[in-house]
Amino acid sequence: MAMSMIQMIDTIFQQAKNATQEEIDSICSRILDSLYVPEQSGESLNLLRQLFLILHVSQTEPCLPKKFIATMVNMVSSMDREKTKECLLCKQMMTELLPREREELGPDFYTEDERVDPKSVANSFTLYRIQGNKNKCIEKLIPQAVRWMTSENVEPMVQRQAFSFLVAVSLQHRLLLTEGSIKQCSRSMSEWMMSASLQQAPNPYTIKIFKKDQNSVVTEVDGTPSRNFFTVLNIGQYYTEDQFLNIYSFSMLYKWLHHCFSVEASSSARDGDQSDSSSTSSPVHRVFDILVNKSIDYCFRILDQCDRKPKVPSDQDLQNACLLETVNVLDLICKIDTGQISKVFQEIRRLYNRLSQDSSKSRLLLPILQFYMNHSKAVLHDPQEAYKLVFHVVLSRYYMDNALVFDIVMFLRQNLEALCHDTKILSTYFPNIFKILAWNPRTYLSEFEELLPALMSPSTALEILHVLLDLPCMTIALEVTERLGGKGEPLGQSDTDPTSTVEAFQHLFYRPMFNFFTRVEGGHGDTINRLASFHSAVKDMSQHPRVIVCSQTVPVLLRVWFEVVLEEGTTDFAAHLLPVLLERSALLYDMPDFKTDIKRILSENVVRLFKRFPQILVEEQTEIQDFITSVSNITGREEFFANMVWAVGEYCSSTHDDRCNTDIIKRFFDTLEPLTYEMSAMVSMGRVTCPEGHAKIISILMSSIAKLSSRCQDLIPRAVLCLSKVSQQQQQCGAQDPEIQDALVSRSQHLVNLLQIPNFAAVVLNPSPEIHTGRWHLDSTGLPSMLRGVHRIIASDS
Repeated sequence: MAMSMIQMIDTIFQQAKNATQEEIDSICSRILDSLYVPEQSGESLNLLRQLFLILHVSQTEPCLPKKFIATMVNMVSSMDREKTKECLLCKQMMTELLPREREELGPDFYTEDERVDPKSVANSFTLYRIQGNKNKCIEKLIPQAVRWMTSENVEPMVQRQAFSFLVAVSLQHRLLLTEGSIKQCSRSMSEWMMSASLQQAPNPYTIKIFKKDQNSVVTEVDGTPSRNFFTVLNIGQYYTEDQFLNIYSFSMLYKWLHHCFSVEASSSARDGDQSDSSSTSSPVHRVFDILVNKSIDYCFRILDQCDRKPKVPSDQDLQNACLLETVNVLDLICKIDTGQISKVFQEIRRLYNRLSQDSSKSRLLLPILQFYMNHSKAVLHDPQEAYKLVFHVVLSRYYMDNALVFDIVMFLRQNLEALCHDTKILSTYFPNIFKILAWNPRTYLSEFEELLPALMSPSTALEILHVLLDLPCMTIALEVTERLGGKGEPLGQSDTDPTSTVEAFQHLFYRPMFNFFTRVEGGHGDTINRLASFHSAVKDMSQHPRVIVCSQTVPVLLRVWFEVVLEEGTTDFAAHLLPVLLERSALLYDMPDFKTDIKRILSENVVRLFKRFPQILVEEQTEIQDFITSVSNITGREEFFANMVWAVGEYCSSTHDDRCNTDIIKRFFDTLEPLTYEMSAMVSMGRVTCPEGHAKIISILMSSIAKLSSRCQDLIPRAVLCLSKVSQQQQQCGAQDPEIQDALVSRSQHLVNLLQIPNFAAVVLNPSPEIHTGRWHLDSTGLPSMLRGVHRIIASDS
């Protein structure tokens, strides 16, 4: 049944998509014939629906008759109650067709006659907004909309529609609004917000002929009769038109102030206005003077109303929504008129003190935090207490609250620069912030790509690297904490190892590790000891969906991390980073795809790190030698190990670091020489699990030995002996792949032949850095030119 329904719907869509122009013309003609015939209303409605579907799914815009378009415009402007459905369908079709040229829309669309019916034009405001300022449509309509909004002789419904239209214009075509228009509309908004009646509207569904109508007063949210002016938080069964205007005004107050303030501020800048923004002579202040004062009174009234306990529990949501909007409005008002900051700040401070004691309203702390961020300096207020409450206490408890963490992420994105320069939030609470990503890895990856560079600093970058590599462990810790409700008490030391993550969480040995991964603040250590044992204890969570998705975000962020380090890092930081890479390349949570991706990224970027900071080879020579001495470090890290060996051969040179003398070169040579013998023997005897990877490392080892000996010619005899031994070992062994054997033998012989001519080997194995430029290949003293000359001499002799 369901499949047949889907097939039928698909058939209808295909028919609509493939409709021909002849079919469309026929439908339009039949609509014109039946639209105003009462007996054919059903037929015309079906035809309109059919045409709307064709317009909606058509990939190219069909050609409709001008008469038909003019008819649709008339239907929208009239909005006949007896043909409401037809009018709405015409309106939807016009939104698909606009914008269009003036002559295609008929004579009634562009209304330049001041005596035009306001209601007809108001019904078409949506169409005018979509048409835009094509042929100066909106520019000519704005004066009429302002006049209707500010006139008392116009229907309230038209006033509301005109106001909505002007707010939309301020958003999309803000430069079309003049100072006079903004000032007139702002004055009307002020009157609407302060002069609404306190009497409820009569019940429109009852008629009381003999009983005198006694309208009751609107109430506060706690049920008591209202004795102050009307606001959006006053409760009534039915509302009067002026009360609706009041509600409209507050609902769109922020948008109006925000966009019109941008207009006036940019206009003042263009006019060269250099006066103080808080001065009464400021053009911005002149425009919004009355509205600002009335808005503050209105917002303070709402703050008082939110202190009341609602009689109906569902009104709590209304209070919270109004509080959110009120704080945002007050924040914007203080930007418009800085002279209001001290008065507004006292109320915001009082509100913060109340909300900080109510955990159910934690989300409302974010707009207050934004207010403090913008204006605390003006009143010499230190908002650290509020920052700590949100990013320490609130985020730790409610990182699973989708609405709250969304607001926190948006707050961080919008205030990155200020947070970096004026606060220590990012450097202090970044482990807590990463809980958002660990719990919602699919939702906030792109946002954290933007936030990560701001979270990094010289003091936090290394710890953040550990956080990224341990992000799946953080997700596991949050999961088990949530599963047990944080109530899993340690059971004490046990002789047996835990068999599940839950058991590990309740184990005295592992509980501190879980606590570390869910820590709130940074600076308590980069990572934990016994990380491998923790990975083993929580291995059963490796297939958990959230852990899998979280592991997929790490490579993306790790690439961003390395880009920041390579661009902004210092040699000292790189020297501290290298031992971490050597250690963590082997300490990763056991998820095959995750480990493969991370090891590949670490292998790629350790090369880039040496290229960017070659001095770290000398600075960390002990760590490097200890790493490449042990063959056990190769298993599972073949690519990383090979790149480390390559870096030694490439950057152990005085060309990259003046401190790199012959003693250092000899020490590295002494490290690589026995390693080459050992690995060659292992490969020749077939005692390796990855022959290709080990063969690659041997090849790089031979190249590095040749490079080091070419820089210290005392080492050439030992290098030649070592390379010759490798060649003999590989030739005598028949247990390995012939291709690998031939490659290693050929490589060793080429290097031995090259080292027979020390001076030439020094040029070939240590080319100028200009090899990466085209000029080096054209220089007559460069290696390519020398090789070409030698080739010609040899060829001519032969």
